[in-house]
Amino acid sequence: MHRPPFLFSIYHLAFIIAIIVRLALIPSPGFEADISFWKSWGLATYDKGIVEGMKATNNNYPTPFAYSLGAMVYLYSFFSDPHIFNDFWKNTNLLFLTISKLFPILADIGIAGIILYIGKHAVNLGFPMLKRGHSREGGNPERKKWIPDQVGDDKQSLMFGLTIYQILSLFYLLNPISIIDGAVWGQVDSVGLFIFLLSLLTLLKRFPFIAGALYMLSMMTKLQNMIYAPLFFLFAFQYGGFKFLVQAIAGALTSFVGLNIEFILTRNSDRIFASLTENYDYFPWMSLNAYNLWWIVTGAKGMATSDKLSVIGMVNAKTVGLLIFSGFYLFAVLRQLVLFVKFDQLDKFGLKTFLEGLIIVNAAFFLFQTQSHDRYAFPLSVFLLLWSPFLLNSLSLKTSMLLKNFKLFTICYSLFTLFYFYNLHTALIINYPNNGIPFLSLLTQPFFTISTSYILLGLFGVFLFTLIRSSIFSIWHLAFSIILVVGGIFFLNLPLFTKKPVSLTKLTPFISEQAYGTRQTDKTVQSSFGGPNKWTRLSVQYAFYKHGLGSHANSKYTYSLNKNFSRFETDYGIDTESGTKASALFEIYGDDALLFRSEKMGRFDLPRHASVDISGVKNLTLKTNDAGDENYDDHTDWLRPTLWP
Repeated sequence: MHRPPFLFSIYHLAFIIAIIVRLALIPSPGFEADISFWKSWGLATYDKGIVEGMKATNNNYPTPFAYSLGAMVYLYSFFSDPHIFNDFWKNTNLLFLTISKLFPILADIGIAGIILYIGKHAVNLGFPMLKRGHSREGGNPERKKWIPDQVGDDKQSLMFGLTIYQILSLFYLLNPISIIDGAVWGQVDSVGLFIFLLSLLTLLKRFPFIAGALYMLSMMTKLQNMIYAPLFFLFAFQYGGFKFLVQAIAGALTSFVGLNIEFILTRNSDRIFASLTENYDYFPWMSLNAYNLWWIVTGAKGMATSDKLSVIGMVNAKTVGLLIFSGFYLFAVLRQLVLFVKFDQLDKFGLKTFLEGLIIVNAAFFLFQTQSHDRYAFPLSVFLLLWSPFLLNSLSLKTSMLLKNFKLFTICYSLFTLFYFYNLHTALIINYPNNGIPFLSLLTQPFFTISTSYILLGLFGVFLFTLIRSSIFSIWHLAFSIILVVGGIFFLNLPLFTKKPVSLTKLTPFISEQAYGTRQTDKTVQSSFGGPNKWTRLSVQYAFYKHGLGSHANSKYTYSLNKNFSRFETDYGIDTESGTKASALFEIYGDDALLFRSEKMGRFDLPRHASVDISGVKNLTLKTNDAGDENYDDHTDWLRPTLWP
């Protein structure tokens, strides 16, 4: 196949420019905290090994990621000693910046290479070739698959298809999103995404075991990839059948064991599962500088507003966000499942629908979940590119129409790129003002950030409209998902409609502070130590309770009630597990106004009861304080705490 020299040179020139730009940006300190974490966690792995290294630091990434960070420091050690404190820990340490940023830069090149590979082998992989010519189906809108006017046009048509994929690869390489995330920020989102794309590619090449293994590696590199698991394995089943699915799952499980073998052999498996779960509520804010629904709700104060605040009746923002995300996930799964009922001639194996599902899930994860990070939409920059050939192939009736639709896609993709890049850049310079683009660094006002949130939500709406327009089934799937989300919110608020009492243990406080241990639900405070075998029931002077809060003076819990309740009742006392000298005071506040204060309670006092009027109260606070004799052994319990609508 012969390509015109002009097209050949333009592509390679743009490729070289993309690499030069990345290399030129390596000296930027980027997001300095993240680079410092790479140094800290990597040095600990280098010095102590992966198991002891993770114990010695606050590394909260999946355990195998420590290998990558250890490799960074290992490479560094060939050129300089990482134990020379003043050199290694400089924010401008060019050697470490180069090594650490090479990981995402090489991954960027790999992603572009995958897009080119897909273009070259599109037919075998299930992607459209975007060939020119008339349809031998007589313009049948059910097929819309384009083949050359004559056999002699094959090479010309193939060249045209490859040119589109070349453009898509450049869309990624020259994309400021990919440049700022890796070469400037210093993050490794592209590494996890590259491995995920490799897993998809090997699946399409019919190597399910390797695909499953690579998928697990991608998840253990970037935990966010966990959200794609149901769609990934469902697609594996559709693509190759039950045996294919079993092999993919076997590969994933084998990979999981292999990647964590050191922790398993040294009986530190608890650290594996902790790394997979401890981030669930690590930053309990509405939005981690992600310009999404919650950024709008909080008026650009997402990083200063707890996601435990009630927003719809008694349902807090975190739960609402999870329900909306689950609704869109159900929408994506239903669209994928319908292929079992009605096969799309263009999408025989569900690849197009699978890519659309990835976009829906990733966008919903970023736009509607609380605690969403500014970088969580990064994979969209690639998923949209991989989906676009299907869009063009399904909409185009002529070459002129293909080009027109390509322009429309380019406009929408460029808008996403522009505003999401602004999101990433603003998140960077809010923390490190000197590490961004000067003129863009001035645009941090709420007007711009909230407007960006609306635009990103609007672009997602445009994408959904495109899906609904192309399939009547999508309308019903979306409607069903919306009904379930609304129904879930209604069900959680049912006590307010039926005037039934609600246990306070069903709510999560947005302020939770105590001097010893952690707040325990339906267990004593000592149960926070030692695992399930050490769990103890709540009791005061051997009067046992099924429900309540195990606490320790001094403590403070504040709940968002949103004026939904009229009365609060609770028993209280010193837990039976306390020492003989334990004593404490119990206090109840409504919007900072003291509603109740107990007398001094001792270890041998029977539980007592409190009832307070909380009509019109937005925030309910429960406090326990030591009784002036220090708080040693002051294990305090709020027993059967109940809210009345």
